[in-house]
Amino acid sequence: MRAYLTLPAVMIFLLQLAACGDPEVIRIGFIGGLEGRASDLGIASRNAVQLAITEKNQAGGIKGRQIQLLVRDDKGTVGGGTEAARSLIAEGVEAIIGPNLSVVAGGIVPMINDAGIVTISPTVSSLAFVGKNDHFYRIGSSTRQYADAYARYCIDAGYRRVAAALDGRNLLFSSSWGSEFEMAFSERGGALVASRQFDSAAGGEFSRVAKDLLNTGSDALIFISNGVDAAQLTQQIRKRDRAIPLLAAEWAASESLLSLGGAAIEGLVLLQTYDRYDLSAHYVAFRNAYRERFLSAPGFSSIAAYDAATVLFSALASQSGNQTLKSSMDALGAVQGLQQDVSFDSFGDSARQLVFVTVESGKFIRK
Repeated sequence: MRAYLTLPAVMIFLLQLAACGDPEVIRIGFIGGLEGRASDLGIASRNAVQLAITEKNQAGGIKGRQIQLLVRDDKGTVGGGTEAARSLIAEGVEAIIGPNLSVVAGGIVPMINDAGIVTISPTVSSLAFVGKNDHFYRIGSSTRQYADAYARYCIDAGYRRVAAALDGRNLLFSSSWGSEFEMAFSERGGALVASRQFDSAAGGEFSRVAKDLLNTGSDALIFISNGVDAAQLTQQIRKRDRAIPLLAAEWAASESLLSLGGAAIEGLVLLQTYDRYDLSAHYVAFRNAYRERFLSAPGFSSIAAYDAATVLFSALASQSGNQTLKSSMDALGAVQGLQQDVSFDSFGDSARQLVFVTVESGKFIRK
């Protein structure tokens, strides 16, 4: 009888203990491609977010709360993105970092908007996601900004006829990029004389596309693809033509391009959004910590993902009372990133500083 009489007191005691315990963790989701041809961007982004969270937790977390990262592989597809977002929303995440690919974002954005979950992409740039006041924020520039810069570069270099290879597995990005380039290039007196889609999963695609592009009589060729595919396209072109100038969209500027391209990619021109040889204390500390933990150098998606985490931490730290995280994000001013400030316009769109580089001796060297 005494046991039954004391049960309410025991329950009250346990509730008090729970109330005095550690604050509930902050669950943050990550969505990225962790397998397949474009997985270098997803893995590099995940690594950077893991590093940012470890550092933040070691510094005491956010308002005394530790951060827990939940990682999902989007498999580089619309369906994979949808399933990853659905899973993280069910887990009760407060925000999501990712994805890297525009095609994947097409499956994620409707889900996160319906659930009201702030999501910050390090690298998505398709115009399909620009100018919309929703829960999707982008760290990077848009395909219009990138393509316009390439159009100006080509005209300045004396290229008037250009042909392009487009990744058919990420058309939401590559077709947007190609259209914007064609418009900006033609306005300056150039002509995009051909666009050839390819499917990296199909046999013989790189050889076929190389032959088609060279038969157009172009002054230069552009690859709108990931780094792995850009390396293979370059190799096929160089088997047939050692001199034609080659460019690759910013998406290709990954460590995989350097490791797989070999001598063929020497002279390849690309845009970068950061200076990998920056000697500022903030960046050097990040680079050294990244190398020590992951035994590799950080790439452009690593820097963008780390900045995405930094911005998210700032919004969570400044969130007050019943304020939504979106409201806190929208109220943020410029936030210091690794190499440049990050700020969003009223639509959650941002832009990065752009600089052209060329591959020399297996390194990206600023032009």
